[in-house]
Amino acid sequence: MNYGNVMRNSESDDSNFTFSPPASGNEHPTLCFIEDNDDNLTLYEWINSRYMPEYTFELYTDERFLNQRFNDSMPRPDLIFLDLKMPQISGGQLLTKLKEDPEWKHVPVVIFTHSTSPKDMEQCMDAGADGFFNKDISVHGIKSQLIEICEICLK
Repeated sequence: MNYGNVMRNSESDDSNFTFSPPASGNEHPTLCFIEDNDDNLTLYEWINSRYMPEYTFELYTDERFLNQRFNDSMPRPDLIFLDLKMPQISGGQLLTKLKEDPEWKHVPVVIFTHSTSPKDMEQCMDAGADGFFNKDISVHGIKSQLIEICEICLK
């Protein structure tokens, strides 16, 4: 697997992210969002339909992902956006589960969270996250972040 370093400058700090290539190389890459906030899932669906129709979005709560998607036989997504703070299983625990599973470990996982904790970032990167992004608070900002992350990860 090839890895590269990507520097992303933001207003708050400079961060170093490492990304893997897309898992499947599909013409229409599949993005899997695992998120406990229904409003965020609705926002991602809207961004997909309006600004990113060239991608297939899969939207899951943490519980639904574990109960329906984790053990299914469908092709794996090209990239996972994983929230960190979730009620059924933490993003860190789910990240570990994904990276230890032979069917999922090759799928790049980006932590996409409101957490700004350096400790959270370090723990996630140590557990195998391919990137750690702080969610913007605006709709436009989140849309721009998703587009940028996809351009970096799926080129």
